[in-house]
Amino acid sequence: MTYFEDFNQGMPNIENEYAKFWIDRNILFFVYKPNTIIDLKAAKIIVADRLKFQNERSFPVFCDIRGIKDVDKTARDYLAREGSTLTRAVSILVAPPVSHVILEFYLKVSKPNIPSKIFTDRQKALRFLETFISP
Repeated sequence: MTYFEDFNQGMPNIENEYAKFWIDRNILFFVYKPNTIIDLKAAKIIVADRLKFQNERSFPVFCDIRGIKDVDKTARDYLAREGSTLTRAVSILVAPPVSHVILEFYLKVSKPNIPSKIFTDRQKALRFLETFISP
């Protein structure tokens, strides 16, 4: 089984150098590839590809960041601002315990303008997003 088969059950998807994403049950799944390093250039590519894939439609977003190895500050700031475009809510799946603490602090400081929550459990992350699905 590949890294993505646990999530993507044959749904149409798009993939770039950094992540793979698809839409299932009106949720946009966004899974970063293992050992991903994100700088500002990468952040811009990631957001542009996601927006193109969404085709002007807004979704709740399930974002699995466990594959991220490092993100520089300019990339984090860009993703905090531009990364929420066309999103209704974001659940972020992390690997405990360190990444959870760091991300929790970052969310408090950056104050995203959409509902955003951190999870270590995939099912809880999806249940959070279900309340933001449009018919």
